Amino acid sequence: MRTDEDAERVVRLLGVWRGEASVSVPLRDALAELIDGSYLPAGWRMPGQRALAAALGVARGTVARAYAELMASGRLAAARGSGTYVRGAVGLVRPDEGRLTSFGGGQVVVDLSSGALPGSELVAEVMPEVGRQLRRHHLLGTGYHPAGLPELRAALAARITARGLPTRADQILVTAGSQQAVWLIATALAGPGTVTLVEDPSYRGALEAFAGAGGRVRGVPCTPAGVDLNLLEAAVADADLLYVQTALHNPTGVHMPEPQRRALADLLARHRTFVVDDQSQAELGWFRSDPLPGLERTADPERLLIVGTLSKLFWGGLRVGWVRGPREVVGRLAALRGGIDLGGPVADQLAALLLLPRADRQRALRREFLARQFAVTEQVLRTVLPHWRWRTPVGGSGLWADTGQDAVALAQQALARGIRLTAGPAFSPHGGHRTFVRLPVWHPQSRLAAAAELLAGLRATRSP
Repeated sequence: MRTDEDAERVVRLLGVWRGEASVSVPLRDALAELIDGSYLPAGWRMPGQRALAAALGVARGTVARAYAELMASGRLAAARGSGTYVRGAVGLVRPDEGRLTSFGGGQVVVDLSSGALPGSELVAEVMPEVGRQLRRHHLLGTGYHPAGLPELRAALAARITARGLPTRADQILVTAGSQQAVWLIATALAGPGTVTLVEDPSYRGALEAFAGAGGRVRGVPCTPAGVDLNLLEAAVADADLLYVQTALHNPTGVHMPEPQRRALADLLARHRTFVVDDQSQAELGWFRSDPLPGLERTADPERLLIVGTLSKLFWGGLRVGWVRGPREVVGRLAALRGGIDLGGPVADQLAALLLLPRADRQRALRREFLARQFAVTEQVLRTVLPHWRWRTPVGGSGLWADTGQDAVALAQQALARGIRLTAGPAFSPHGGHRTFVRLPVWHPQSRLAAAAELLAGLRATRSP
């Protein structure tokens, strides 16, 4: 049990929360905002009342009343003998459920919390052929392919082989997007008693997957060239698994250069550490025509899992991802996946098979769009929020910006006014990066400028 550690995490996330009302009311409201914003994710165990009260410097009864009201609203639930757990948001749309969304009161808001891009017209273009192939070849069968459609596995294997890592079809597991791929890996390899190292910051979906698997998750700080290899060297000896994004990092937009990738591979070989290289963002580089390289040419393939997806390149609604790895590990993941859904939708996989030959064309479209939108985003921020600081990313759909203030408090205030942000602690296993936000760059200039003006006004009203 880590209730003191969990209490400190909640304190960091809460920031300035006291108001003029009775103490339990602003505490309840501040915790509700953290739950609704997924800073305290569904399934997370809340710290004990006594531990949180001590960490906040309030009476235990204050925490008890706040917890009771959050249970009444459906955000928390108590499990006999196991404490209090987060059930999830109430009356709010999750960040990945849409770009323009509504609160319970019907208020339409701008969603700046998700980097999910608009879909490609190429997806609609291939759908008539998907229907024809279903009728000709698939509708008389069961449609169950727990490891993925054989022809898609073969096509993905050929694609990875062409990038420098010889791959057979039986080394590919097709998943329902990269998030399911990471969840399967976490469930199979990062259970209780294990230690997983992640970059700090890191992809928030991976943090939830590894934390939910029951093992310990430790963060290793990043540099402008990727994960800090000196700090990783000191931490990796006790680790069972490393999760990194060397091709293109979410949320920072950093690409790990080749010398650092080789040094990372050498480090992992010395310690015989298993590594997951999540290359989900690799297709979104702004300055080259081919996918950004990861560890496929440098790491030991017997201790390497590569995660990929077509969702970032073509459309989030196309739920097709994959894992490439040793045949034994892929078989284990496939068995686990088969107990969940017996395999992904055949129609989506047929669409993916037809879209793969169009990847170069779509990559060029994404590259042009994102580079143009990043220039627009920079212009807006420099004009309206000149105190914000950021490094120019090499790709991706978001900007990792230092606001110079408490970004969790900023996100809470913005949420009340219809602007949804994701603050830095959501990307950290330790609740760090409190002054940062991840800002999507794809929104039209008028919408982004209006949101930035509102954020600038909120900063002006912040207490010192």
